[in-house]
Amino acid sequence: MIESNEKIIVKEEYGLRYIQFRKLLELGVNHLYTLKSDGIDFATGGNLENKSYNTVAQILKIPREKILIPKQTHTDCVKCVDERVNYESLNFTDGLITDRKGLALATKNADCILLNFYDPVKKVIANVHSGWRGTYKKISEKTVVKMINNYGSKPEDIYCFINPSIRVDHFEVDEDVMELGREIFKFTSRTNEFIKKGRVFDNKQKYNIDTVLINRILLETLGLKPENIIDCDICSYCNKDEVASARAEGQGYRRAVSVMMM
Repeated sequence: MIESNEKIIVKEEYGLRYIQFRKLLELGVNHLYTLKSDGIDFATGGNLENKSYNTVAQILKIPREKILIPKQTHTDCVKCVDERVNYESLNFTDGLITDRKGLALATKNADCILLNFYDPVKKVIANVHSGWRGTYKKISEKTVVKMINNYGSKPEDIYCFINPSIRVDHFEVDEDVMELGREIFKFTSRTNEFIKKGRVFDNKQKYNIDTVLINRILLETLGLKPENIIDCDICSYCNKDEVASARAEGQGYRRAVSVMMM
């Protein structure tokens, strides 16, 4: 069972179990990442999703309409938002940034990485969905660049918090995805660290990709301090009874949500 430790706190309110990062709470950012709970699912559409977001709003003590939910499609599109945003503008969007208090940014996952960013100097937050496609498109890097260019952030001031996601031992790909990653990230000279030769299945060589490490390398290259990149170290696949995982659950898998606000 996932339990509180030196990095995270596990809580339950209104029938919903969730995770919070101790450091992000210390910095004054209200947030949560949902664990599996009866009657809670953030799959697209329907009364159950609406009920689930209402529960999140109760926990965060905000009106439901203050939660901004982008229409994620594995893009590298990150948008800066304020109170005037309309939902049509959030189509084909996988990351949100704001400097407005009381505005909650949401992303959903079921194995993909969800990254929470915070600059305590400029008071800017970002919430980003980075599956392997988003990781290959360097969406985390583009988020930090936008924080720098649009809000005056400095990389050394920015924190990044990595929510539960599928980890290298279970993220298995074919040779084409592996070779694409090797080509995109060859500048790092560290491809042997995040690309591992895996099993042979149906006479095909499989590979395991460490997308969390790739994101860490991208962020450290931009100037984020290693100690400011805080990973919960929770694999969604290994903890499929508590964390949404498309690969472990198969068809009809649930989705989790990360929500953060100042």
